[in-house]
Amino acid sequence: MSLKTRLLVLIVLLVTVIVTLLSAMNLTGLVQSWSAGVLERSELVAQQVKSLVLARTKEQSEAAHPPPANLDESKRLWTKIVAGDPQLEQLVRSTMAHAEMIVEIVVADELGEILVCSNPSRKGGIIRKLPSFAEWKAKEVTDRLLELAGGHQDYEVTLPLGVPQQKLPIFTIQIVVSSVFLRSAILPQVRWLGVISAASLLMSILLGVFSANLAIGPLASISKEIDRIASGAGVAGEKDRDPLGKTRELAIVQSKLNLLGQQIRGAQEDATQMRSNIETLIERMEDAVLLFDRDDKLILAGPAAERLLEAHRQQMMGCKVDEVFPPSDALGGAIQQSIRLGTPARDYLVNFERDGRPPLRLLLNVNPLSDRSGTLITLRDAESRHQVAAQLDVSRRLSAISRLTGGVAHEIKNPLNSIALRLELLRSRFAESPEADDEINVISQEIRRLDRVVKTFLDFTRPVDLTVEDVDLAALAREITALVRPQAAMQQVTIQFSAEPENIPMRADRDLLKQAILNVVVNGIESMRDGGTLSVKALLMADHCLLSVQDEGPGIPEEHQSKVFQLYFTTKEKGSGIGLAMTFRAVQLHNGTIDFTSEPGKGTIFRLRFPFAADAV
Repeated sequence: MSLKTRLLVLIVLLVTVIVTLLSAMNLTGLVQSWSAGVLERSELVAQQVKSLVLARTKEQSEAAHPPPANLDESKRLWTKIVAGDPQLEQLVRSTMAHAEMIVEIVVADELGEILVCSNPSRKGGIIRKLPSFAEWKAKEVTDRLLELAGGHQDYEVTLPLGVPQQKLPIFTIQIVVSSVFLRSAILPQVRWLGVISAASLLMSILLGVFSANLAIGPLASISKEIDRIASGAGVAGEKDRDPLGKTRELAIVQSKLNLLGQQIRGAQEDATQMRSNIETLIERMEDAVLLFDRDDKLILAGPAAERLLEAHRQQMMGCKVDEVFPPSDALGGAIQQSIRLGTPARDYLVNFERDGRPPLRLLLNVNPLSDRSGTLITLRDAESRHQVAAQLDVSRRLSAISRLTGGVAHEIKNPLNSIALRLELLRSRFAESPEADDEINVISQEIRRLDRVVKTFLDFTRPVDLTVEDVDLAALAREITALVRPQAAMQQVTIQFSAEPENIPMRADRDLLKQAILNVVVNGIESMRDGGTLSVKALLMADHCLLSVQDEGPGIPEEHQSKVFQLYFTTKEKGSGIGLAMTFRAVQLHNGTIDFTSEPGKGTIFRLRFPFAADAV
């Protein structure tokens, strides 16, 4: 772009900015004025309707016989008066006819049912929930203009009408304002501002052309000298310089260009050195690292990539991504999808197929570089990382257990022994009551099971001797649901149980398995603070037994899902973080697996899978 063009553009931009700022200030004042006026008129209309409603209800309620005895009867009478008063409806329509910018006036009861409306066809319907006009007025002017230009949108101004003893309003008066009317009122002013702005821009172009022609003369020689230097011809000699003679300016330009050339050469040397350092670093990395340019051609690869892909780096250089990683296999498909969408992949687990050998499990990372200048791909052995993570997790759990087990025995076992002793004394006192004896037996069984749980916890780091017996998973799950129904009822939770078939045999330690399932069921109940349905299903699959527990709670946040089975991890205020860790261990001791899926706002499903015992009864 020539200097003349730049000067012209600068002047036009300067005038454009000034015109835009002045127009914006005028438009801002206009929108603020109209918004404030419409809000004030709407609130005034709402007050008028309120006065009408109060007057009509007072007039007719005083004539009611017998008078209402309490507030509920008064509310029913007032609602009946407002809904059945044709004069009130006529007054509302009359008020609506004299109110500009207002498209609808509604009077609704506390449930939102429309009692009086300027539009008779909507009477008996439900009041619409619209954006607040006051909140719209508080927005930035640009946001309001965009919403006005965006199409048809209605806004509301509401006025509650109630009594001091009533928290919720008995009546709600809604004034509906349309953006169409607002746009029609403001549009002529906007058009006038547009005409003034266009005229100002035209004048700025004419002024820019005149100013550019006036100022370009002294700069012409400098422009020619820059073109000579840019073309490599060097600085002009004395004979070639412009007659106007701007040698000082040319010397300054030449000095700056020389300095810029030195900086560019230094930057090139730094880039070369940095590339050498990066190549050395990649050579020493155990991960397979591959760098592709903006054309998806390989420009850098480490020896780990060479070993993994079993191809020489020199042969792979310059190859496209789909040539190095064919999209027909899982690894190539994942890489192609990430590059095509322009989204990074973080530790994506994928199988790398190898001829005649088992597939290799890799962790894939795809990182598109800034400005789409290339793509960095790293591949890491997933098995070794998983083993290290598992070892660290076990170490953390064992360390946490060692800190807790010392005080658990005295804090839990002593009260259990005392409870068991008192329970036996209580049994001797009610020996002649079969009903009491049955209840005492249930309590005694639960105490023994709890004692077993405490012992199991204390032995968490030592091998556990399972008391394996034939267990009916369906019957055990049914027993657990019956046990927790009182607690569920207190939280307004409905428990649904189903089993298919009715008997699902397996071999298990009954008490340990019962505690494991109970932990999951109780967690599901406690997660539904506002009530809901807990579904417990026992199913016999082709090669295993499945127990699913589904709740309708808030779900488990994604950032917490990897920590659910970690010991002492809990999101409850008074939680211990032990229950699901014990469940995880109990399931593993039975050669089973436990997993879950959770969707925020919809709930969580836990699935416990155990080996099927065909010979169990």
